[in-house]
Amino acid sequence: MELTRELERAEPSGALFDLLAGLDLDALSADERVTVTILARKIRAFADYVELTVLRGVEDTAELAMAITEPEQTVVRRKELTQDLRTLPRLMDQLRQGRLDLRRLEAVRDRVRNLPSVALIAEVEDTLLDIAPGLTHSQLGRRTTALVAQADPTGYEQRHQKAKAERRVEIRPLPDGMAQLTAILPAVEARMIHDLLCADAKDLPKDERTTDQKRADAFLDRFLGQVKERSVQVHVTISMETLMGLTEDPALLEGYGPISADTARELAMDGIWRAILLDEHDHADTIGKHTYRPSQRLKELVGVRAGNVCSAPGCTRPIQEGDHVTPWPKGHTTLANVKGLCTRHHHLKHDTHKVTVDNDGSLHWT
Repeated sequence: MELTRELERAEPSGALFDLLAGLDLDALSADERVTVTILARKIRAFADYVELTVLRGVEDTAELAMAITEPEQTVVRRKELTQDLRTLPRLMDQLRQGRLDLRRLEAVRDRVRNLPSVALIAEVEDTLLDIAPGLTHSQLGRRTTALVAQADPTGYEQRHQKAKAERRVEIRPLPDGMAQLTAILPAVEARMIHDLLCADAKDLPKDERTTDQKRADAFLDRFLGQVKERSVQVHVTISMETLMGLTEDPALLEGYGPISADTARELAMDGIWRAILLDEHDHADTIGKHTYRPSQRLKELVGVRAGNVCSAPGCTRPIQEGDHVTPWPKGHTTLANVKGLCTRHHHLKHDTHKVTVDNDGSLHWT
């Protein structure tokens, strides 16, 4: 369709909106619908950019709140957002271009706003520029959290201690006789509790219950019933320099992301250590290099590196299989060449897609 080819080349603008408005949506093919959906998101991102830019010049928030029928506090928060985003000018440009939506931009803002200098914020922004448009909201949040921890490890520990003081348990009524019980906890302990519930759920009889339902029942049994005691493992990756107190670089908690050096050292005092020797590029290139199937040790490293989440764009499923980016035997079984995928995306990669890896380890699917 000639019109959709024109749309693919168009920049976010009023003219693009007019083109979209003139489409017969029911007559579009499946591929054309995908193109139009992407462009509609670009229009929304551009509209958000315009709103944020205009809000910078609005002083009377009460009048604006009445005009747009929003609570005044919502308008105040949005104006605060416009101020914060001035420290991310290049990502704001991506919002204007429709390459990044406001929700993902806010995920970055929420994580960099406490960095102690504009220079550190710019350092994080510089790393994110090329990869942010290709990441989901949760993926971008995890990547930004890791970058913030690396850029300011001392501040990260201080903010962790401050956040830890806000730990709590809350209950919120839900419809139909249900309620939501929420615990705000340190990441390590929260991960331990989750893994315990997963282990308990596996021990329950096979029946019509879903895994989520079994975990919920296991939670109730832990507090209200009888449950056998069991130990739980969490995997933390920490450099030898940090372990010895020579640096304060954050460690990585599998399934979560960065944790402070102090927290990791406390865990190491009672934990089981496994040494992994890395080359100058931080690649464990000697682990199972000359065998097709990844070793258990390499599988663990791949999982820790990816937060145990599938590496395919937008996927949040847990890693189920290791994949050679450059196929074996031309590509070796190393940390640099093995990525974690769920079963579905492993099949898609081999059947219909080509995947390449950048120097920073990010993947491109075509």
